[in-house]
Amino acid sequence: MIKLKSLLVERIDYHDTAEYLVKQYKLRSKVTFGKVKGTNEADYDWVKDIINLKKSYPSVKEFIVSVLHEIDHAKMRKQMGWKKYEREYTQAGEDAEQKGGDFHDDNKYEEQAESWARKEYSRKWKQKFK
Repeated sequence: MIKLKSLLVERIDYHDTAEYLVKQYKLRSKVTFGKVKGTNEADYDWVKDIINLKKSYPSVKEFIVSVLHEIDHAKMRKQMGWKKYEREYTQAGEDAEQKGGDFHDDNKYEEQAESWARKEYSRKWKQKFK
């Protein structure tokens, strides 16, 4: 009989982790999986306060950064209210288009959320979620 070494495999539960992160930032945003529109890693429905995530990610880091990115949108929405946030976000997208850029990718709110998420990951979460 062959003896097999037992292997310890650590698994991250994406849903629990995303909800944990949302709570750490004192938000009440709902988290769903598999409802992301287009090719984005995630998206945020600011009217309903829902963070939509893909079903899988290439790495834990990219998952955490994606959640943090959407959390930053939720924080802005909480601060401004959804109507003002929608108005401001839309104006920023239109400004980006007028400058020859993309409504989403060159939107100052997207750039700010991505920058914050990557800094926050390195500063606060990198050691916890390797």
